[in-house]
Amino acid sequence: MTLLHSGAQASTHFSRHTTRSVTPPLRVLTFGGTISATQQKILFKPYAQLLKRPITITSWDGEIDVLRKQETVAPHRWAAVMMEDSSLQISCSLGLLARDPTDSSNNSCGQPSAAIDFAMAWDRSRFETTPTWADFWDVARHPGRRSLRRDPRTTLEIALLADGVQPEALYRVLSSNEGLDRAFHKLEQIRPYIVWWSTPAEAAHILKSGGALMGCVPTGEILSATPAERLRFGVFWSQRLQVNYAWGVPKSSAQDNTALAFTSWLEHPTQKQAFANAWPSLPSLTEINSGSPELQHLPAAIPVDDAFWSAHLATISARFEHWAQEP
Repeated sequence: MTLLHSGAQASTHFSRHTTRSVTPPLRVLTFGGTISATQQKILFKPYAQLLKRPITITSWDGEIDVLRKQETVAPHRWAAVMMEDSSLQISCSLGLLARDPTDSSNNSCGQPSAAIDFAMAWDRSRFETTPTWADFWDVARHPGRRSLRRDPRTTLEIALLADGVQPEALYRVLSSNEGLDRAFHKLEQIRPYIVWWSTPAEAAHILKSGGALMGCVPTGEILSATPAERLRFGVFWSQRLQVNYAWGVPKSSAQDNTALAFTSWLEHPTQKQAFANAWPSLPSLTEINSGSPELQHLPAAIPVDDAFWSAHLATISARFEHWAQEP
């Protein structure tokens, strides 16, 4: 995995006088697409104006090894890093992030500050009714590519949902060797049809460019699309997954009071709520009032179990990558 992605290599500066300023920018590592666009507007720009210091953002794919290599090759680079909460817990245990000195747990490097739903989006022109995850696997009735995240998190849960496992039983099943085999066997059924993505922006691009008939995607990437693009896609709301994200400070910046203050500000409930209010995560009132039975009683999202993945990500990821690379 690479740190930068095409279309995201150009950093964004939030200062009219950045080139004249002798104050170095605060550097932030986050996710591209709608996530960073929302953060720019709601979080980074106001803080840059408050601090009178430019903020530079770089997109990444969230890989822990990328952070590990960065800390080795060019430490002191990042003031704040956005990560999935399970990745943050693992990075904390590996000593890659600054800890709260009063807390020895793997949560001492940061707390969840954003929740983002992942759901199936699908091309309305190809379906008469809303497909389910079982339909996602039905390549006979619905031929075409499917896009999934190249990560066992969310992908294995989706495979089990498609295989009939109830949401409340997902992690009980995944905790057994038989359950893990079941998830991989289910993925094997659609291997030739999978288009992989590594970042939310890639997930949206695959669908919008016609690279897949349907796919897993953060809902905000679809809900924030242009009106014409929004009309192209339906969203399967009933079995969406909720992924928690958190802010961490790299260990090499642990003595940087500016970085610590910035991350503390990002984690404050006021900023959490501001991002939640700005991030598009649910259907609009117009859609809800359209009469669709699915939207009249919208169930809560299925929470991705951060504790499970913090404990098992390393071993399951090794198996997942070996499987994904097989011909």
